[in-house]
Amino acid sequence: MKPTILTQKNVCAFLGLLMALTILWSASAEAKVNTFDVVTSNMEVNDTLSDTKEIAQALEIDLKDINVKALPTITFINKYGEVVAEFYGEKSEIEGKFKELLKNGIFMMATGKHEFYLI
Repeated sequence: MKPTILTQKNVCAFLGLLMALTILWSASAEAKVNTFDVVTSNMEVNDTLSDTKEIAQALEIDLKDINVKALPTITFINKYGEVVAEFYGEKSEIEGKFKELLKNGIFMMATGKHEFYLI
């Protein structure tokens, strides 16, 4: 019988050594993070409320140029989920103009005034 290094006792001892080294490494890394926290907590912050108010008064936001797209009233999709058509306006007007299309489409769902049909 040949003596070998890979016995159960040796493998377990090696794994224990690796675990101990990992614990020591993580503890030293955590200690470095804690020293960084101590350094940053001792720093002074010179941000006063009056400076913030002055900055806020200097900012002006113009919301007039923002285009908000209206949601379509009826949307037709194909079997792949791609939008085929979108109709805007009153539902009664759309039903009057596209009665046959609505009859052939399968109603899928509605969210608020927005309806989805499958073609």
